[in-house]
Amino acid sequence: MLRSLHRFARSISVCVQLAWLATFLCAFVAAPRAAAQPAASPEATPPADSADDQKREEARKRFVKGLELVQNESWDAALAEFLASRELFPTQVALKNAAISLRQLKRNAEALEMYEELLQRFGDKLSPADKQAVTEAMTALQGLVGEISVEASPAGAKVVVDGQERGSAPLAKPVRVDAGTRSVRVFKEGHIPFETQVLVAGGQKKVVRAALTALAQSGKLSVQEASGKALDVIVDGATVGKAPWTGVLSVGSHTVFLRGEGDLGSPPAAALVRANETTTLRIQAVVLDAKLRIEPTPANARVDVDGVELGNGVWEGRLKSGPHRIEVTAEGFLAYRRDVRLVAGRPEVVRVALERDLTNPMWSTFRPHIYAAAMGGLALGSGFGGGADDACSAGDCGDRGRPFGFLVGAIGGYQLTGGLGVELFVGYLSVSEQVTRKKTGRSDVPQPLVSDDYRDKTRVSGPAAALAASYQFLETTPLTARVYAGVMRATARFENEGTFAGTAVHGSGATFGFSERVSIPEANQELWIPFVGPEVRFGYRLSSHLTIDAGVAAFFMFAPSEKRSGAGSEDSKDPSAGQRSVLLKDYPDVFPGGDDAQPGVMFLSPESGLGAFYLVSPSVAVRYDF
Repeated sequence: MLRSLHRFARSISVCVQLAWLATFLCAFVAAPRAAAQPAASPEATPPADSADDQKREEARKRFVKGLELVQNESWDAALAEFLASRELFPTQVALKNAAISLRQLKRNAEALEMYEELLQRFGDKLSPADKQAVTEAMTALQGLVGEISVEASPAGAKVVVDGQERGSAPLAKPVRVDAGTRSVRVFKEGHIPFETQVLVAGGQKKVVRAALTALAQSGKLSVQEASGKALDVIVDGATVGKAPWTGVLSVGSHTVFLRGEGDLGSPPAAALVRANETTTLRIQAVVLDAKLRIEPTPANARVDVDGVELGNGVWEGRLKSGPHRIEVTAEGFLAYRRDVRLVAGRPEVVRVALERDLTNPMWSTFRPHIYAAAMGGLALGSGFGGGADDACSAGDCGDRGRPFGFLVGAIGGYQLTGGLGVELFVGYLSVSEQVTRKKTGRSDVPQPLVSDDYRDKTRVSGPAAALAASYQFLETTPLTARVYAGVMRATARFENEGTFAGTAVHGSGATFGFSERVSIPEANQELWIPFVGPEVRFGYRLSSHLTIDAGVAAFFMFAPSEKRSGAGSEDSKDPSAGQRSVLLKDYPDVFPGGDDAQPGVMFLSPESGLGAFYLVSPSVAVRYDF
């Protein structure tokens, strides 16, 4: 119900936005064609500029495409279209639509700046209602945006925030950023770079002071464009000059790429600078026809693309279309790796929320505690390992139902570390199978009695207990590995029934064929069955205390090979205690002279009820950590 209401509210929100966007589409199409220099009279109107007309038409197409993408809530792609429309021919609708898209993408600082540009360019043309809506949106955004004032020396040092160059020191104004952890880097050739992480709250202003010191040990890096083009050289996110460029850098690895007009540039490359040496990097500029943005959580996570380190935090840049390898890492978190295929002209946004590595000491807030879980599921096997399995192996089986039943239980455990737990399992298992097979018996008649429809049913049930050890990986979606070692107090119940046929022989040589439906009562077996088994479970943490999961266990059951025995019915006339036997009925007056046919007592051949077997148990469980 709540989910349905949420979807309904979200649909209403999108519809309102679409209505506003559609209202302004007409205004975009009807924009004046010569707004820059209006003519004084019709006769003085200059001829239309065909280049401007082409730009306007292209901007309109981009805008309309952005509206179509908004309908599918493809905000990343819609933002790209609105920004492209703004660059070709700025209009108030393109600016406002871009701001709305940025808000949907949680890029609040950029959205606020886009609204400010809207007011600066078109504030006098907005209706009072639209101006009020923009003002309210900006007020809401200001509570989600902070500022970082960077005071750096020496003058001219480049300031890079979240991988984006923000200017040279001293900055004209503070850097506006989204609330959260932000990465600040200050770079100047010949100096030790400064880098720090800043936690900024909404509406808060933070000051970062960076006094760079000259390098005590350095090397040189020479960057050349392979065909001699004079493109911007960007080192560790800061523009340092035009290619060919040579500069003094700190010893170690640096990230270098080229940027030119339009889409011309180079993918990021790694350059290793050695002390007192000059490292030469020759880069071929190409058309970078695809765009990639990576948004990691935590915000200070390191981002690598194609094996090249791009820095910490959000990274956005242009690459060649085709396959690329993304890696995001952070101390205390499990590494994230993914292959993406970029498509020309289609922006790709990868949002990465790293999972905590609970084995890392940094999560030292963990406290040992007790937990409990209730579970239930199915139990399935291939056979019980007794005489029925032997008969089937010999090809004497007809219809066969494999062991099937259920397992329920509870686990009480103690979490020793962030991953390791020791546990006690108690439960109840019940599994049964039914096999139709061929069976022979012996009696007073000379030939064996044979049944082709002998139905053999076995049920194993009883309580079980085990000690277990488990190890849990991940936090939000726990992956648990467990090993059991225990014993089951089992009751094995056996039932049999079949039509046995044979031939009775008279002293005169006469014969009489007969058949009889026989069921021999059997004694139950009380057994101790040791077992061991591994288990894997995958779950979801609903809260800090409650987790649900599903998994599968494989139990190897080591049942003793006890012989099946009769229940000792009074009419069995069993001369050997424990043998499965039954007294067959007499057939009167079937032989010459009125003699009866007396098959006597039928005995079934000895066989084991159980042997070593295995069970597979898929189950669901609920766990509570105290």
